[in-house]
Amino acid sequence: MLQLLIDILFTVWLSTLTIILILERKRNKKSLNMEIPKNRQLIKAKRYIIFNVITESSDLESSQIEEAIRVSVKELLGKVWLDISNPRVIFFLPDRKEGIISTNRGGYKVVIASLPLTKKVSGTKVLLVPVKTTGSLKKAKEMIGLK
Repeated sequence: MLQLLIDILFTVWLSTLTIILILERKRNKKSLNMEIPKNRQLIKAKRYIIFNVITESSDLESSQIEEAIRVSVKELLGKVWLDISNPRVIFFLPDRKEGIISTNRGGYKVVIASLPLTKKVSGTKVLLVPVKTTGSLKKAKEMIGLK
């Protein structure tokens, strides 16, 4: 009998709180739909990684380097992180052996971690050294001497 009385009081209490909450929401004219906050984390920001190539050969192309970087990211953390980071070589200066990799903020650390794992580019032994990471392409171009 005591348990039945406790159950009835608990049900009445929860029903009263629910009705008060619904009336309060109607009075404040707030809907139950939540708004997505405009946050910087929702923006897909890019990161630009400046890198140097240490090699004896000078006949490297940006597409070959990009393919080697993509293979090393895939070997390090798999295809999922390759899709997340999506590294692309934007600029490569073969005479100075410097370049810029474009990636997003979610995966730039993965790309930086996988650069030293790139040992060969189209049969040529190389070492890719990350120099600096920046948030703007203009700053990255200035750092390697373009424009």
